[in-house]
Amino acid sequence: MDLYTRLLLGVTAFAVLGYISFVYGSCSTDPACHFRLCAGGRSFCGVVYGNGQDSWAP
Repeated sequence: MDLYTRLLLGVTAFAVLGYISFVYGSCSTDPACHFRLCAGGRSFCGVVYGNGQDSWAP
């Protein structure tokens, strides 16, 4: 791999990890934010804001 490709891969990895840590990190400090499970309850699908009763993905 050349230097330009490594740079682009590094920037992309940094952006993805930064986004994930921002969204899920800020959710862990918010009392109204809950982690959402996919139908079946075995997979993690994202976050939802509310009272937790709507924690299943459609």
